[in-house]
Amino acid sequence: MKPHQNLEQSRAERKRVLGFKHILPLSAQIKCLNAIPKSELRGTKVVDGDFIEILLPNLNEKSFERVCQVAKALIPWRKGPFRINGLEIQSEWNSAIKYNLLAPHLNLEDKIIGDIGCNNGYYMIRALAHNPTQIIGFDPMPLCFLQYQFLQFFIRDHRLKFELLGIEELLYFEGKFDVLFCLGVLYHRKSPLESIKLVYNALKSGGEAVFDSLIIEGEQEIALCPKGRYAKMNNVYFIPTLRTFQGWLEKCGFREIVHIATLKTAFEEQRKTKWSGGESLEDFLMPNGKQTIEGYPAPRRAYLKAKRLS
Repeated sequence: MKPHQNLEQSRAERKRVLGFKHILPLSAQIKCLNAIPKSELRGTKVVDGDFIEILLPNLNEKSFERVCQVAKALIPWRKGPFRINGLEIQSEWNSAIKYNLLAPHLNLEDKIIGDIGCNNGYYMIRALAHNPTQIIGFDPMPLCFLQYQFLQFFIRDHRLKFELLGIEELLYFEGKFDVLFCLGVLYHRKSPLESIKLVYNALKSGGEAVFDSLIIEGEQEIALCPKGRYAKMNNVYFIPTLRTFQGWLEKCGFREIVHIATLKTAFEEQRKTKWSGGESLEDFLMPNGKQTIEGYPAPRRAYLKAKRLS
């Protein structure tokens, strides 16, 4: 982000990715959905559950084939799963596992919610069942935006909004949110403390944030800084102990920090499917499952909830 930019300039700069050569054909696929007669979209219903289910009772066979074609053009699907009539989109991550873990700790009714690194909006759509006022997702990846557009074409919920922005642009949203999700983001940031402070500043007084991070075991206040890749990812910078993770939040002003859970990433949560493409967790670990392919501890993830009091 360039210095002295404003929000509209940042939006315009980020939207340039939609003009990339490999993205334009996918955008054209989304536009093909407009050929579906509006009469076939009447009566659409969204059913909350592990599978986000979009029921289109009036959709004819030809239009359903078009929907399937567009969904397949948008592979890889990293987050989900979704079901649209008879079409099941089995994403690489079974995001229901994380959402179901966090849901009992969330108070979203009549709240303004932000989801940083929202991917295609799976958590955003699940959160609709809690009757929030608004949900704004942030993700600079064009494929995530197009998958969201595909889903929102059918859902058409005015409470949902996707910003093609990164965590850096949270500085334009100071004091905006009652609740913020920051899931699967911090270990990809070269300065996790700066990122946490952006989340803190974007909350209203009394607002809550839910974080997760890869962690390493131990009681010391230290963090692993992988020399090269971690689980074949070249953008993992700091993996803290739980105590360090909690300390990061405290340093940035958060209080009433609650440790929700620490879980090892399991094959039922991250796996290869025909909708994911490429490699997945089984390819990132040693045969014993205890170490990454590079020899680091296998992925474990801690979930924390914290509050901005002032």
